[in-house]
Amino acid sequence: MTYKPMTRSNYEYLADKVAPLMGWPSQIVKMAEDLAENNPKFQKEKFIVRAVAAWEANNLEDVHIDDHIPY
Repeated sequence: MTYKPMTRSNYEYLADKVAPLMGWPSQIVKMAEDLAENNPKFQKEKFIVRAVAAWEANNLEDVHIDDHIPY
């Protein structure tokens, strides 16, 4: 079985749709490192910036941290 190489639109989909579903942005960095291993032309930093922006837009909208400790 032969596989077609990933296209720009595949990477954009991963950054825009899959990355926001990850638990934490550090997982995006790991995904980018794995993608870079398979494609020497992969623009890792550009991907990380786009994916983290999508993650933040999806996960930081209504963040309310209640760190009050009642005594």
